[in-house]
Amino acid sequence: MKADAPSLTARGVALARASFDRPASPTGDPAAERRLAELLAEGIDIAALHERRQEARARRGDGFLRFLVFRTRFFDDAVVRAIEHGVQQIVILGTGYDARALRFRTPGVRFFEVDHPATQADKRARLEQVGASLDGITFVSADFTEPVLAAALAAAGHDPSQPTQFLCEGVLRYLPEHWFKELLRVPAELATVGSELAVSISTHDRDAARNDAPRRRALAEQGEPVLTVPERDVALQWVDDAGWTVLDVTDGTNADPPSPHRLLVRAVRR
Repeated sequence: MKADAPSLTARGVALARASFDRPASPTGDPAAERRLAELLAEGIDIAALHERRQEARARRGDGFLRFLVFRTRFFDDAVVRAIEHGVQQIVILGTGYDARALRFRTPGVRFFEVDHPATQADKRARLEQVGASLDGITFVSADFTEPVLAAALAAAGHDPSQPTQFLCEGVLRYLPEHWFKELLRVPAELATVGSELAVSISTHDRDAARNDAPRRRALAEQGEPVLTVPERDVALQWVDDAGWTVLDVTDGTNADPPSPHRLLVRAVRR
């Protein structure tokens, strides 16, 4: 993303999610998430956006949108499972305009939303504009290409002695390799035994890379180039090297259409 501007990709994902059928906690506020999505849609030429989507579908199908439904369910399930198991700290790395802290608000559970200062400032202004309650949310500003994450979480009150559910969705491929690995390693160092990580990782596949080329070019033009896409085995080794034990890997094979090069990984700190 551009250093001084909020992420356009994060905005697009939030708009797409607004139409999904998703769970919420009994004390959550999905209505606030809908209001946020409506505000994010302001100023967007919907007709032009629809035309671009139709062109994309004609070129390469609508695979990413369908996979996004699949991916959203994976991360929603991670949050629900953590809350059901009594985890009281949920750290969302690269939050963007994600509103899980609103949708799954639960007494006693603290959400740490970690993101680039530019995107986070824009999101906080929009949440204030739609009147969303920020109870249970702690905002943590951090640039993932600087060695600040551990200190930023500590300053925000994250307790490394207590179990934590970490989420890292749609972030890693936009980072240089060194910082990709750091964003796996640092949470592991801050995680007590039993803490979990849910993470999405794009992996290398020749056909997928060719089909995804138009989207990559568009991302690069808007200042969000794809930088790191390892082979599958390499990606899972990086997770292991960081200090996590992989529990489960869902690779999108069962998505419609299949997306075997997009990994959804659940890992635990032993």
